[in-house]
Amino acid sequence: MIWKKEEIEFLKENYNKKIPLEEISKKLNRSRKSVQRKAQEMSLSRKWMRFNKPKSKQQKSVIDRRYYEKNKKQIYQRKMIRRKRLKEEVVNILGGKCKICSYNKCLAALEFHHTKGNKEDNIQGYIHKESRQKLLKEVNKCILLCANCHREAHHKGSVV
Repeated sequence: MIWKKEEIEFLKENYNKKIPLEEISKKLNRSRKSVQRKAQEMSLSRKWMRFNKPKSKQQKSVIDRRYYEKNKKQIYQRKMIRRKRLKEEVVNILGGKCKICSYNKCLAALEFHHTKGNKEDNIQGYIHKESRQKLLKEVNKCILLCANCHREAHHKGSVV
């Protein structure tokens, strides 16, 4: 939607005043995000607003540490859920069962075996640290084996 001259003038006059954005957006019949975007385009700011932004990197790390200490259990739970979901997704991509013996009872017993000699990193490392895209790229070089078959494959020195 194109902005009218009157709307732009109203925004110029009222954006820096202590009027809530919801009020401005209602009067202009536009979304709050639209008002903020137009104000940014026009280089308008709400100088009266104060944010509790950390002044230095050291102060930021203290704030991060406090947040972590308060929410340690929830953060850990979210990480574990994400990792399990990623592993389930990757296991399903590779067929959901051991390539040799067709074992599929326990997700934790299924492991990734690199078939070619071009192993860049451990798949678990990708699940824990890297992006989903990097994980999928590395998984394409693997086959799915149960823990027993994986140990046997490495013990024999064979590449399945």
